[in-house]
Amino acid sequence: MIALARVMDGVVHYLGMVCRGVILVAMLALLVVIGANVAARYLFASGGLNEVGEIPEMIFPWLIAAGIILGVQRGAHIAVDFISGALPPRGKVAMIVFVNAVVIAAYAMLVGPVIEIAEITAIEKSPLLGLPRSIGFYSLAFTIFGVIASALAVSLRVIAHGHEAAPEFDPEESVT
Repeated sequence: MIALARVMDGVVHYLGMVCRGVILVAMLALLVVIGANVAARYLFASGGLNEVGEIPEMIFPWLIAAGIILGVQRGAHIAVDFISGALPPRGKVAMIVFVNAVVIAAYAMLVGPVIEIAEITAIEKSPLLGLPRSIGFYSLAFTIFGVIASALAVSLRVIAHGHEAAPEFDPEESVT
């Protein structure tokens, strides 16, 4: 179990690096594209670049997907603190594994419909850039894979090392 937990932790580590890269690239691209469009509105009589509106539509879902995956990895996805706080150590492990199993099952049920919708929308093209509309839906598939892998890694880590191995979300990082 410990070896499998280490393997999954390695997978999730690299997945986290990919997600941070996606966030960085997406934020920079959105900044450049939206900034260029704002500048174009003042520089050109046509009022901006029509093509630019399609780019955030395709990039933003990837930004959200990466954020969701990182949230799961940091323990910010779902919490049942008021129940688990009253449980003994083995009960806390069981609760963490149960919650992650529910998350895994819920996301696994979405795989088929998301892939089906992505395949259907792949034939549709954006009007100005001609890009397939499925780009955003594939971000959902990426989210599903990332959440399942991350929740599985947390569960295996907790089973192998106890409830203390679960990620603890820092409330100071919350926006509320």
